[in-house]
Amino acid sequence: MRVGNNPEKNKNKLIRYKLHRIIIPVYIPNEKDTYFDNLFTVFKTSIDSLLKTIDKEHTKISIINNACNKIVSHYINELLLSNYIDKHIHYSSNMGKVNTILSEAKGSYEDFITIADADVFYYNGWQLNSLYVFKKFKKVGVVAPLPCTHLAYYNNISYFSNILKIKKKKLLLSKESCESFGESVGWTKERVLNEERWKKPQYYMKNKFGEVFIGAGHFIATYRADILHTIPFKKNTYVFKNGDEYEFLDEPIDKLGYYRVSLTKSFVYHLGNTIPKWVDSVIYKKQSLNTFNLPQLKANNIPFLARVFFYKLWRKLNKNH
Repeated sequence: MRVGNNPEKNKNKLIRYKLHRIIIPVYIPNEKDTYFDNLFTVFKTSIDSLLKTIDKEHTKISIINNACNKIVSHYINELLLSNYIDKHIHYSSNMGKVNTILSEAKGSYEDFITIADADVFYYNGWQLNSLYVFKKFKKVGVVAPLPCTHLAYYNNISYFSNILKIKKKKLLLSKESCESFGESVGWTKERVLNEERWKKPQYYMKNKFGEVFIGAGHFIATYRADILHTIPFKKNTYVFKNGDEYEFLDEPIDKLGYYRVSLTKSFVYHLGNTIPKWVDSVIYKKQSLNTFNLPQLKANNIPFLARVFFYKLWRKLNKNH
């Protein structure tokens, strides 16, 4: 039998919602494999750079613990107890990336959601520059904080099928961004300089506010939360399967009529399972986020099959692009 009244009922304490949530799934098991040897150090380096580059006043962080080992789990708990993050979601078995991020994203109340791998190194300005794109460009649904020009056509049918939008191309990609990307994936400097994709003009959008590249990947990307809430509910089958992000996250957003774009400068670096020496010399400077008044977006209301037709027609007419 209950005795007395719950005192919380009379406090009328308001819930304070924030602007931006960052969701990071991590899997570092006890398994003995050289691939995992350095991942805990990489993860800590990633989180350290994240905490130094966000506006905590307007940001919440969810870390999804996919059955990590005890040391990693203890570290995440310490982040929670120290109020550096606000959620530690701990699974008893590895549930993979797609399943966990979508269940967390669909239950979040923030206006923007960033989904990031656990090996991302963050530079100053990544948060502010990513979020402002949504205010500057209509119909943008996904923003990557580094140039993703090689992914211009990836799930961007909604952009290229828009026959009223002039498709612009020019050489915008900086040498520094090329070298940063090449180093992050283990390329030699010679290969980076000889890579043909950097020498070709890149697709971009421009208005009075600035420029963005067409194309975005998904090792880190920021989304409008209302778009993620609109994605149809669908169960995936495998813990980890190539193509799941395409099927459950990327293609549905394209079908809803939104564009994938990326910043013209690298504001993040993909660490992988090693940490370059220059990391220790990075100087951090936080940037403040003002409260955003989000403009109402109108998705592409042309049926998706019609957009596929216009996209294929455009590609055929521009086969040399």
